[in-house]
Amino acid sequence: MAVEEDLGRIEQRYGEIAMPAGIFFGSADRVIAMRIHGEPMKDRIGGLDFEAVDGLGHMPQFAEPDRVIAFIKRIAERAFLP
Repeated sequence: MAVEEDLGRIEQRYGEIAMPAGIFFGSADRVIAMRIHGEPMKDRIGGLDFEAVDGLGHMPQFAEPDRVIAFIKRIAERAFLP
């Protein structure tokens, strides 16, 4: 509920993210626009792992669970490298 109220302050701090981060996005998402809330993040978060999947909608974890798990593991491996 508060996302509209808090989003501006959150967005101002994206550049401070110093840990491995990733965004997994469905190109057919009709809830969150990839061109607004996905692709621009590549320039705002250093080293962001961005994966867009053609034809996938808003809840990729249900449509492509194995692919989402592999994505999360890839980010986690970067986070916990010695």
